[in-house]
Amino acid sequence: MKKHARRLCVGLLLLSLVLRAQAQAAQAAPLAAAPAAGDQAEEVQPKFFIWGLLLNVALKFAMNAFTEWRQQKLTNDLTPINYKKLLLNSATAGLISTAGGAVGSLFGFKSVGAEENTVANLPTKPIQLQNGQPNYQGAHVAIVAFDRAGNPVGLRPVTAGFRTGDRIKLKVLPTFDALVVIDNINPQGKRQQIYPPAADQAISLKAGVEVLLPLREDQFFEFAGVTGDEQLVITLRDPRAAGAAESKVEVSRKDEDTGSSFVQETAPGTYPVIAQSLKLRHER
Repeated sequence: MKKHARRLCVGLLLLSLVLRAQAQAAQAAPLAAAPAAGDQAEEVQPKFFIWGLLLNVALKFAMNAFTEWRQQKLTNDLTPINYKKLLLNSATAGLISTAGGAVGSLFGFKSVGAEENTVANLPTKPIQLQNGQPNYQGAHVAIVAFDRAGNPVGLRPVTAGFRTGDRIKLKVLPTFDALVVIDNINPQGKRQQIYPPAADQAISLKAGVEVLLPLREDQFFEFAGVTGDEQLVITLRDPRAAGAAESKVEVSRKDEDTGSSFVQETAPGTYPVIAQSLKLRHER
């Protein structure tokens, strides 16, 4: 009995020492600084849906918000599995007539192609919701290079251009439902729609779906046989962007190693049109 009591006393003494040490440590430790007003505001920064995804309002500039959005959707690693996924996405896109029906009546012309309207800068107006809609729309476009066997071998921005004999596709990801056409401007300055081949057709893309153009796996853009410089011009147009409803604001472009990002301000009642030129240099 005495031995048990002695062990109990020792146990109580140890417990007392532990509690005393903890109290001393708590007194010695500095008090945690209260969060500054700015820090606290950042922690509770509200979020809202932009282009179908929940994004942080702290990303107040359009290009920042677009970068966060595309990072959740973009394919930069063209492994066989990812490339197959892009081909499956491309199968969801399709041809649409721009000469008749609802779309044709809006446009009043056969082609949706537009003059290049992008510039390498960052928009300065903050992104916000207007009547529940963001005041910016955007797109990401990359040149995808292929080897002679038809395997993807790399990505580059639209400003990198391409040369005679290169086999390429364009990888496109818009924030909005878009009609897409690709025009060719030859060394003599003549402009002609080459994809889709018929001038009264366009490719219809869904918002947030990344596709490859041309859509078919065995189709590529490849040029040869002439000299001089020419261009490809890709145009992405909201089907409602016609006449006064077409946004005339200059498009901001940001070029990176794996592609180019575009954002355009759209006031209420206007819709995006993004047109970018790709330089083609023929060997002389």
